[in-house]
Amino acid sequence: MTTTGAAKYRSILQEVEPRIVIVEEAAEVLEAHTITTLSAACQHLILIGDHQQLRPSANVYDLAKNFNLEVSLFERLIQSDLPFVRLDYQHRMRPEIARLLTPHIYTQLENHPSVLNYENIKALRAYASRLGPEAAACTSHRRQNYKGPSDRKGVSTNLFFVQHEFLEQEIQDGRSHQNKHEAEFIVELCKYFLHQEYKPSQITILTTYTGQLFCLRKLMPAKTFTGVKVHVVDKYQGEENDIILLSLVRSNKQKKVGFLQISNRICVALSRAKKGLFCIGNMNMLGTVSLWSHILCTLRQGAQVGDHLMLSCQNHPNNRTLVSKASDFKKVPEGGCTQKCDFRLNCGHVCTRVCHPYDLEHKEYQCNKDCQKVLCGDGHRCKRKCFETCGKCMEKVEKLMPLCGHRQMVPCSISVNDFCCTVPCSRSSSVVIHAKSFVEKNVKNAVKRQLESS
Repeated sequence: MTTTGAAKYRSILQEVEPRIVIVEEAAEVLEAHTITTLSAACQHLILIGDHQQLRPSANVYDLAKNFNLEVSLFERLIQSDLPFVRLDYQHRMRPEIARLLTPHIYTQLENHPSVLNYENIKALRAYASRLGPEAAACTSHRRQNYKGPSDRKGVSTNLFFVQHEFLEQEIQDGRSHQNKHEAEFIVELCKYFLHQEYKPSQITILTTYTGQLFCLRKLMPAKTFTGVKVHVVDKYQGEENDIILLSLVRSNKQKKVGFLQISNRICVALSRAKKGLFCIGNMNMLGTVSLWSHILCTLRQGAQVGDHLMLSCQNHPNNRTLVSKASDFKKVPEGGCTQKCDFRLNCGHVCTRVCHPYDLEHKEYQCNKDCQKVLCGDGHRCKRKCFETCGKCMEKVEKLMPLCGHRQMVPCSISVNDFCCTVPCSRSSSVVIHAKSFVEKNVKNAVKRQLESS
């Protein structure tokens, strides 16, 4: 049950008298809530959590800051040097991503073998421009010992931070922030990944402020982005996804980074991705924070931070595109490059789209050229679009109506016996009279032939 349920049914718990109590995500639970789960009969309390990620959320800010209400029982016991056991193997992140956390946040973190064989993210290349003279602070021997994407030339990059200096905007009376430049870039990058045939459920967009969350959602029409999750970092603890797109938002002349200087939030933001992490932010400004400075040093060693992200066409690997803002994605409108596809379709036409990495066999492609297939022995051609079913020949030709002798423009595939003459008749019912006269004439001729033969 939840801790709220434990408080609600405390009298029942006292009756049950559980001797062992296990609290999961204990580092995110208020101490008072943990205490309510305990009864006088409790002999063993097991707390499972990570105090280096998000703390409990207190409704009263003053109580949280001035009276340590946001410190969980789990964290308080660890800070009081109570013996604890730490799990040192992580089963989520590929090693390049895990390096951002070790040793900067976690002193020791080993990679389980299951994370060593993730496939590379498609259509991205390692490319970076160094960010200022402070890049030299990374020692040369660490750079030489690093075996990451920069050493695997031509192999996709799975981790990249895009640097920019576009300013944020304050919203909600200064209580939140948004950065439209980042929002537009992230949305276009998400669309690009969808073009690479990643499922929407494989992509999550994270941001550090609620204002940016609303900005992102406004830019994401449901028709295109259905299934893509968009969350603030604080609501995504305990979750994960294959690809994480992260917008850090803060960028201002005052160099205020807000709660992006809190290690707990940084830890959560950087540890949600399994296979690919792509972030955009004012990294020069964030570099003034000690923790971010260390993380940036690690990124520079692997050439995983810069002003541009390089996109590489899957169909034409030599065609590469640098993107630093949303408008740059116009150079890859279908997720490939600007070359014509020119794939020869089963109908004989060629694909008219520009290069696209999805639907390579063109099984879902609809050819919009005129069909022109021959439908009948008279050589009439189909007048529909190529992707539409041809159907019967509907070319109108002149035919003689056998019942009335009139000539009518009749669709080629329709028999004269199934077509009703539309010529006005002087008698009461044209169709009936035409049919009656035709039958009477045929009967008279048949009787005459019979009499002559006898």
